Amino acid sequence: MQIFPILTFILLFFSVEVSSNEGKDSLQEIDLILQTLLEIFPGANGYTLDDSAVDGLYAVNIGSEVIYISKDGKFLIRGEILDLQNSVNLTEEKRVLARLDAIQSMDEKTMIIYEPKKTNHTVTIFTDIDCGYCRKFHQQIDDYLDLGIRVRYLSFPRTGPETESWEKAHSVWCSKDRQGSLDRAKQGKKVDGDNCPDSPVQSHYNLGSVFNISGTPTILTDKGKLIVGYLPPESLLFRLNEEG
Repeated sequence: MQIFPILTFILLFFSVEVSSNEGKDSLQEIDLILQTLLEIFPGANGYTLDDSAVDGLYAVNIGSEVIYISKDGKFLIRGEILDLQNSVNLTEEKRVLARLDAIQSMDEKTMIIYEPKKTNHTVTIFTDIDCGYCRKFHQQIDDYLDLGIRVRYLSFPRTGPETESWEKAHSVWCSKDRQGSLDRAKQGKKVDGDNCPDSPVQSHYNLGSVFNISGTPTILTDKGKLIVGYLPPESLLFRLNEEG
């Protein structure tokens, strides 16, 4: 999701309104702006507003997106805040916490999970059945498991709703044997099935949109970091071990 142009439009739209009502409570103006921003995040249920490390700025979490807004409601900033003294990306720290909160609220029963004999790490993969590198990842699923990497799949058809990839995802996730159906689908085989009332595909897709995911596979580590793209088993293990 490319939100920067949308943020720019919203800021321009509201800037005249805010500056012409300086006597109003700035928090009301800020809430008005943020309620409008919520409309572009289909999986976000609300926002959190906290003081940032920079005087005069609020830090706002909408889904896993972090933006900043001045306390007078006149300026909205999208970017990174770096703590130069401690060499820490404070913005990414907030994103990580938001991702972990969001993924912990997702019921594992909606996921397709591959369990190793002994779990050293857990990764959550946003996958598209028709994505070439997603299929390459899945071809090596046993190698990841042998390294102690537990794999949880969420569905993220890149083409969006009402497309062939979307219907394939429904067929897999509505199957009685989800794992077997996913294995066949990743081999390019047809999976028979229909939509079901409890299909999690839409909720998975919404979560991916909140995480600003645009490509697959996207790997969410157990520490809340996002890795975009395919990594071979040993390379993924190295990255996960680096995180601690």
